[in-house]
Amino acid sequence: MVRAAKDPLRSLTQAERNALEEMRRARSAPMAMVVRARLLLRVADGESYSAAARAEGRRSGDAVAHLVARCNREG
Repeated sequence: MVRAAKDPLRSLTQAERNALEEMRRARSAPMAMVVRARLLLRVADGESYSAAARAEGRRSGDAVAHLVARCNREG
């Protein structure tokens, strides 16, 4: 059974989405930043935290939940 997210990702602005898309394709950026961008884009496109984590080779959606909460707070 899938639980509802406590802190769902807010709607991304077009500028934020464009920046995440650029980061996702970046070849010279640190891999951690690229993975974070990929995770946020997957969640923004409707995937659950755990599905997004598994798709990016992570084990748990908890880190994705923390990333989403941070994105909601700081942008």
